[in-house]
Amino acid sequence: MPHIIVKLYPGRSELKKLELTEKIVKNVVEITGCKEKSVSVAIEEIEPGDWAEKVYKPDIIGSREALYKKPGYDPFEAKQDKNEKTDSLMEHVREAAMVAKKENTSGIFDAMSWLDLELEDNPESFDSFFNTSWNKLSEDEKQKRMLAIRRVL
Repeated sequence: MPHIIVKLYPGRSELKKLELTEKIVKNVVEITGCKEKSVSVAIEEIEPGDWAEKVYKPDIIGSREALYKKPGYDPFEAKQDKNEKTDSLMEHVREAAMVAKKENTSGIFDAMSWLDLELEDNPESFDSFFNTSWNKLSEDEKQKRMLAIRRVL
């Protein structure tokens, strides 16, 4: 019983929405092998100013494990204050941990152990989330940064 929800900016005609619905239904039936009567499609129009809070945060960031196609944009990327950098770092660490978990063939995965190894092998890979690069930090500052990164997991 597939139910598909399409969220998009307002402005498409009813004809375009019907065309989109027909093509979605056709593909779902063809690919899944279900009957057309089992498929339902809803279209929700979201204003551009509401997109980040009503769609991106809950449906993209909040549902990464269910996301099969990631967008090529991040509405929060341009913002540079400390909280937003922390949120972005958190997303980066969690997404990277999920990728590592999927690639893990041992059947046992510990995200914190993975992060510790990542910090040991590639600490500079987190530089874009901080104002100072890893190589310019003192030993004490490096320890504080590593702790800050661990906290987001």
